[in-house]
Amino acid sequence: MKKFFSALVALLLGIMTLNAAATHLTVELKAGNKYNFLLADKPVITFSNGELVVNGNAETSYSIDGVKNFHFTEGENTAAETISAGDIRIVSIDNATIQVQNLDASSLVTLVNVYGQVLTSVNADSEGVATVKLPETKGVYVLTAAKKSLKVIRK
Repeated sequence: MKKFFSALVALLLGIMTLNAAATHLTVELKAGNKYNFLLADKPVITFSNGELVVNGNAETSYSIDGVKNFHFTEGENTAAETISAGDIRIVSIDNATIQVQNLDASSLVTLVNVYGQVLTSVNADSEGVATVKLPETKGVYVLTAAKKSLKVIRK
C-alpha cells in the first residue's frame, strides 16, 4: 500500500512538472472542506499512516485525514480555503521541542498522554508563540491549542 501511495505521489508530481501552469495543490476532504497549498512554497507531499502529509517548509507540516482527493489547480480557487500565515502552525524545533505559532496572546497549550494526564501546560507569549518540551519517554501524546488537537509521536 505504501509503495502505491509513493508511486501515486511521484506520478502526480511528474504531472505537475509537465503542467507548469498549476499554481496550487487543492486538497478536498470527505467532509466537504477544501484547502489550497501554494506550489510556489514547494510543498512536499507524502502519506503516513493513511493520512496525507504536506510539508510546507522546514518549519511547517500539515497532517490531513479524511482526504477525498487532491489535485493541482491553476490560479485562485475561491471555493477553497488557502493555508496561510494566519493559521496556527506547529513547528518542530528539534526532537524534543515543539513550537506553536500564530496563537492569540496568552492562549493555553497543553500536552497530555494517552491516559489524559496533563504533562505540560504553557501560555502563548505576547507574540502568540508557545514552546512545549516533549517528554523523554517514547510514546503518543496529544497537543491541544486553540480548540485544536494534534497527535504527537515521540520515537
